Amino acid sequence: MEKTKKHRCLMRAWRIRAVILSLMTCCSLPSLVMADVDKVYHPYVEAYKTELEFRSLYAFDSDESIDRYQKYRFGLGHSITDRFFLEGYLIGPKRPDENIKFNGFELEGKYQLTEQGKYWADLGLLVELERDNDLHEWKTSTALLFEKQYHRWIFSGNFFVFYENGIEDEFETRFNGQIKYRHTQLFEPAVELYMDENTHGIGPAVLGSTRIGYNKLKWELGLIFGIKKDTPEQNIRFMLDYEF
Repeated sequence: MEKTKKHRCLMRAWRIRAVILSLMTCCSLPSLVMADVDKVYHPYVEAYKTELEFRSLYAFDSDESIDRYQKYRFGLGHSITDRFFLEGYLIGPKRPDENIKFNGFELEGKYQLTEQGKYWADLGLLVELERDNDLHEWKTSTALLFEKQYHRWIFSGNFFVFYENGIEDEFETRFNGQIKYRHTQLFEPAVELYMDENTHGIGPAVLGSTRIGYNKLKWELGLIFGIKKDTPEQNIRFMLDYEF
């Protein structure tokens, strides 16, 4: 009888451990698949423009638990002055076999620090405040935006420092980089790099824009390959931006 009771206790302990590990894995999925493969910011602000923006991320991986993960952002922004731009986003992740759920929002402000072309490089400052309602987390970040043009080549970099207030309060850093060739207005090939604690990804991208009267339509499409275990193997990012 005592051996049977001990066996049952051990089985219960193993079951509880399995449940805890499963819950920990599920909780860690958002940080894993919500890799910061997003976009590379540029330091410029165009005076008194309104912007509608749509961004999406599709992740593909041999791990079925994160394969076909998606994330969407819908944004509305306006340049308050010729140096300051303010934008708000609704954020909706979509896991496999689930419906999209807009469970977060983000507010970001961008300030153009230098006049374009006046110095060796152009600089800007980005401040973001993001809320995840499901995880009850706040995330604040500040980024230095850098851009340098050499003939038809454009080098852009975003250096982020962000703080997460949730299950674990911590500071982290992130870098988004891009090298772009200005072939034509409609076709600008690029290579992008994304690096942070959980994400190491690199891959090609295509950017372009066109005028619609006095307005402008811009698009971006990138295929970022994960080069770190915690990063999904392929990440397709897409952005559509309408300025008026």
